[in-house]
Amino acid sequence: MSKFWIVCLMLCSFGAVAAGSSKEAKVTELMNLMDMDALIDNMYVQMEPMLKNVSKQLDIQPSEQPLFDQYYNDVLTIMKTDFSWEKMQPGFMDIYLREFSEQEIDDLLAFYSTETGQAVLKKMPEVMQASVQLSQTLMQSAMPKIQARVKQLSDELAASRLAQ
Repeated sequence: MSKFWIVCLMLCSFGAVAAGSSKEAKVTELMNLMDMDALIDNMYVQMEPMLKNVSKQLDIQPSEQPLFDQYYNDVLTIMKTDFSWEKMQPGFMDIYLREFSEQEIDDLLAFYSTETGQAVLKKMPEVMQASVQLSQTLMQSAMPKIQARVKQLSDELAASRLAQ
């Protein structure tokens, strides 16, 4: 009788492992369907203008351009190495496995297999870039107000501490 239960437990545990690997395989399929490695590569293409904008912010002079270019290339190399798809993929796998049920992954696979799903994937980098630009614009207009409030807080704290 106890052998029966041991066999049942073993079969159940094998089923759990198989279910886990099935979900993992689906997440891998989803990442391939979403062309995540290309999305990561596209991220660098979008970051290049932002990094080059640092040149304007630092007021790089023509004589300083070679030095800036060297640092720029070094930073780009570091980012492409340290944020490569090979390094990011295991983390994305963990996130997707943790955050999405197998049914949700199945639904995502179904959606991204459609023309609309593929259109979303193709347009998402531009949507994200426009969203970042919008956030930056809004932040620029809000920054003076935020800085004024921080200064008020700092002044009030200083006055309060002097009074103690």
